[in-house]
Amino acid sequence: MSFASSMVASVPVFGRMFKLEGEPELEPINAWPAAMIMASFMWFSVAVLLGISLPLTQMLGFDTSLFYTAVTAHGAAMAFPYVFQLMMGVGLHRAAGCLGKPITGIIPALAFWCMNIGGILFTIAILMGLKISYAVMYPLPIVGVQTGQWSMTAVVIGFTGIAGILLTVILLYPVQVIKMLFFDRAQDDLILSPRTLNDPGMLGMAMAAFVLLIMGAPLLIVASAVLLALYGILPMAWVAWATDPMVFQFVFYIFAHNLMEAMAIMIISALYATLPLYLADGTRKLYSDRMANLALWILLVTSVTSFFHHFFTMFPALPSALSYHGNIMSWGTGIGAAVTIFTIAMTIFKHGLRPSAGIMAALMGFTLYILDGVSAIVTSNVAWSFQLHGTMWQAGHTMAVLVAMSLMWMGVLIHHYPVITGRTLSADSGKWFVTLFTVGAVGVNYSFLAAGAAGMPRRFAAWDQEGWMIYGYFILIFGLFMAVGMLIFLLDISRARIIDTGPVAAPAE
Repeated sequence: MSFASSMVASVPVFGRMFKLEGEPELEPINAWPAAMIMASFMWFSVAVLLGISLPLTQMLGFDTSLFYTAVTAHGAAMAFPYVFQLMMGVGLHRAAGCLGKPITGIIPALAFWCMNIGGILFTIAILMGLKISYAVMYPLPIVGVQTGQWSMTAVVIGFTGIAGILLTVILLYPVQVIKMLFFDRAQDDLILSPRTLNDPGMLGMAMAAFVLLIMGAPLLIVASAVLLALYGILPMAWVAWATDPMVFQFVFYIFAHNLMEAMAIMIISALYATLPLYLADGTRKLYSDRMANLALWILLVTSVTSFFHHFFTMFPALPSALSYHGNIMSWGTGIGAAVTIFTIAMTIFKHGLRPSAGIMAALMGFTLYILDGVSAIVTSNVAWSFQLHGTMWQAGHTMAVLVAMSLMWMGVLIHHYPVITGRTLSADSGKWFVTLFTVGAVGVNYSFLAAGAAGMPRRFAAWDQEGWMIYGYFILIFGLFMAVGMLIFLLDISRARIIDTGPVAAPAE
């Protein structure tokens, strides 16, 4: 038994959900993904509780510092230790089963530990008082120290945690994917369903890995320089170029926006791979592989420079043409999404669908992703950005894209779960999970958008002003729908039955 599988088996509660009890010969492709997925759901449980607490702190009149601590910790747990790590675990398992290449060695181990230790350190910094948003606007963390809002120790610990997370996202995970795709040697006994890079299900994974590596490299260089200066290894004067707000914000958004686009490309490719397995006539083919690949290429080309639409307030430092270019490219991503919608819809129309929980969760997540894309295109417009970018509309966009990807990856996970664990899930519980989580996710999304349209600022701790508390009630109600759905899902996998007749049926495709 490997270290990763032993670690999973030893973790209380969540370890039981992902303990490996299937075919021992598949452990090289199951162990580290199981550990990553298990850890992601531990983080998600924390994120859900913190998310529900946000409207409660407003309704019960708690100190505003609790709200800011909760909103920072909620975002920190949700984005990377949960959503990205879930994608990392399920995505690596899918690639391993298609390529027949083990997920072993130092790289997946470092990816797991850097992500989770980084998340823990960042959480400790938040509890010490560090309260920064997704958009890390340097030098605001240092300004917070100068104004007495948090300590320099909290900044150093927080940036150390962020460094561990970024190392996983920008370097370790992409390198592992590229290594598996192009360099590792296949093992016949690990090939569950062979695929090539011509297949949309693998092409998107390769695209996403290179986007993360290339577009994240500038931020990794800048963040490393800042961290070395914070530790006193380099004089701060030596890294003045990295701490310039213009430099820091450019490299941040080059990475952050392309991170979301890369995750979208990867999950769409996973949907392209999973959907054919649930077609009613057993065809196991998309309506058109060429159209599916075309959609991925359009999404790649248009999304790479769409990050410019975030710089609508930087005139004249940023030429206005670039902001409008970002707006145009954002609309261009809609073309890729439209081709994807057509391909998926025609595949289902032509061949029919067996509506099991896994594929329905993936399709509902894709639906939420499309709905969120509409709101993203609105706020990418330069004129609308002045009205909406600093409101709950933009917070809702960020939240919705993360939840959409979460639901899609959970759907793919349901398909892979029997291979990873050797256990089978309940169809009835799956239906309740998909229904409740979808209703909650759509409701929360539109509650955020409505609040933003009404002018409610994001990261604002006084919802009762201007009559904004009504949106808090809707967020709480729909958030509880999501929480109950997730609880049903976790109870289902904790009670999953061992498959004891013949080989595992569901291939890791």
